[in-house]
Amino acid sequence: MSIKTKCPICDTLGNSVVVYPSNIDETSFSTEVFSARRLPDRRHYQWVRCSSCTLLRSDPVLQIDLEKLYVESTFDYTTEINGLKKTYMNLVKKSLRHKKFINSIFEIGGGNGFFLEAAKDYGFKLIQGVEPSTQAINAARSDIKPYMIPSMMKNGVLKPGSFEVGVMFHTLDHLTDPVQTLKDSCDALISGGVFIVAVHNERSWSARLMKKRSPIIDVEHTHLYTHKTGKMVFEKAGFVDVTTGTYSNNYSLAYLLHLVPVSRKLRKIVLKSYIGLILSKIKVVVPLGNMWIAGIKP
Repeated sequence: MSIKTKCPICDTLGNSVVVYPSNIDETSFSTEVFSARRLPDRRHYQWVRCSSCTLLRSDPVLQIDLEKLYVESTFDYTTEINGLKKTYMNLVKKSLRHKKFINSIFEIGGGNGFFLEAAKDYGFKLIQGVEPSTQAINAARSDIKPYMIPSMMKNGVLKPGSFEVGVMFHTLDHLTDPVQTLKDSCDALISGGVFIVAVHNERSWSARLMKKRSPIIDVEHTHLYTHKTGKMVFEKAGFVDVTTGTYSNNYSLAYLLHLVPVSRKLRKIVLKSYIGLILSKIKVVVPLGNMWIAGIKP
């Protein structure tokens, strides 16, 4: 059954213009489709742009059990973990600006806890992760697994007022109710604490170049942000002094091929070949069009 979605910023139904028509079918919803960093297949809902705030969202969507799909999803990007650690830790240090927080940090949707490893190595004394995927938690390092909670982020999962910093990397784009998750995350912070997310920028050079063939136009994504709408959704959730910025990714050439909008069959063949192995060992730093948003709890 199709459900009309409302703009989480404006709280309006309709009041939008169609940007990309839907191309989903009966194969569009599975645990493989909702697994982290799967090979993009260009399936997506209809995308519309809010006529008031310009937020891009999927509308309508099908009534499916997202929590079940993410609980059963798989963890498929172990070869990129070192680059992701470096990318996200640099992003956090940049967005914290002058704040010298080092005592406590939580992460939402952190896969196997690789960022928590980086945070612990950096010096954070208390770490906590909230992750729905059972397989991802089972793959966590032995010293990280005890600090991971098997759940979607919701009210009561984390103790209110307990953390200096919270982070969420490329998860906000997937949420059906981003404002509520941001509010729940804000509740877990101390007064003056900082919440940081990484998201796709739907107005980036790569998104504008590839348009509907961009890997971010995907059935997993429910909302896509810009610097303007990212700031607006944070402010709607109660954050103040919201800032945004761009960042570059540390990826292998194999992962970049993974994103290129050419034949899915060809990409699979190359990535599974000796050439794919060579490409996986070559690391580069590239500005793919991602951005960060950070807000402070009053």
